[in-house]
Amino acid sequence: MFPEKLIDIPLCERIFCNRSLNMPSIQAIGFDMDYTLALYKHEFFEKLAYEETLKKLVKMGYPKEILKWQFDHKYMIRGLVIDKKLGNVLKMDRHRYVKLAIHGFKQLTRDERRKLYDIENVIAYEEPDFALIDTIFSLPEAFLFTQLVDLKENSTYLSEKSFIQLHQDVRKCIDQCHQDGSIKHKVAQNPEKYIKEDPYLINVLEELRLSGRKLFVVTNSLWDYTNVVMGFLLRSTPQQVISQKNWTDYFDIIITGSKKPDFFMAKNPIYEVNLDSGLLKNIENNTSNIKVFQGGHVKLLHDMLNIQKGSEILYVGDHIYGDILRSKKEIGWRTMLVIEELEAEIQIKKINYDVAKVCESEEKTLLQYHKSFHPVWGELMKTGRQNSRFSAQVMNYSCLYTSKLSNLRHYDTNKNFQAVQDFMPHDLDF
Repeated sequence: MFPEKLIDIPLCERIFCNRSLNMPSIQAIGFDMDYTLALYKHEFFEKLAYEETLKKLVKMGYPKEILKWQFDHKYMIRGLVIDKKLGNVLKMDRHRYVKLAIHGFKQLTRDERRKLYDIENVIAYEEPDFALIDTIFSLPEAFLFTQLVDLKENSTYLSEKSFIQLHQDVRKCIDQCHQDGSIKHKVAQNPEKYIKEDPYLINVLEELRLSGRKLFVVTNSLWDYTNVVMGFLLRSTPQQVISQKNWTDYFDIIITGSKKPDFFMAKNPIYEVNLDSGLLKNIENNTSNIKVFQGGHVKLLHDMLNIQKGSEILYVGDHIYGDILRSKKEIGWRTMLVIEELEAEIQIKKINYDVAKVCESEEKTLLQYHKSFHPVWGELMKTGRQNSRFSAQVMNYSCLYTSKLSNLRHYDTNKNFQAVQDFMPHDLDF
């Protein structure tokens, strides 16, 4: 990596800074795996989770007709909130004002929204009555819940179930799919179908290691699945066959089955993972000769890294609550959030901006050239003219954010990231 010229970096591949971060102060860099190191092909991976969940719902007693349903991987976006009691899916702004809501696939009118979610009603929009759709993993859950609500309201099916029960059943079945291997076994059999290849990932990790920093992985996935995914992503290229480098060689410490966010708050026991059998072993003495673990907690990780201050660690993840918020609030880690959807949104913004300039100069109609965001939910980071709830969390809890980890290749490993100046409305009149 070389000192960057920002103007030469495509806007959709830049790293954006909310809170200034001086990279020379960072002694270790950690990574989540799913949707951070490993990006998935949504049209296949989320579809797999959706279809396996349908099968489990039918076994639970749901009508067999739902097996004919199709998954639309583009319908839901991150940052939405499920109202479990009323069966609605909501999008709100940073002030928690509900700007959009659907019940089934019917969009609520402004009056209907205001009656249920008027800003004067003090609603926390948190568990247990609400579910936050803040990860890409959660998109099949939100879409399937919406389909079931629509079925309940427009047929004689599911009349005995409340909306809360519908969500509980979906959540239970999706969790079972992840726990029993329904999803991960199929990914392991054919990783190239489900996982995106990133030609820059190996080089980025090698450059970070050459910078003298320790690298680690903290993932909730267990060893068998982690080994398949990372082995596929970091497999030897033709140029590296002679060295026969294993994917674990890129990291100093690998923690699987971490149970985030508990990893940051509880003191769970830690075990050594036998890399051949996947079996767990008790750790009798020290951990100095062990690389791969299961469980544990953040204090143990700090001890293994020989790091005293949380601010000396940069952690990269995709989950605002599990990866970013807890690591930031509990122990002061510096954070970088991966928002894969950002790349497409920036490209749409750029197209619209360029078209607007052409239309203005040539007196053309902008509408016929306009490229729009999501037809239902609009822009991920905006709700009307306000920042969305999702973007407010990005700003509050992530020091940096970007569309994918390998965008780091554009920046020097000792880059000093500077946050832009904050403005208040009265500042903008000068």
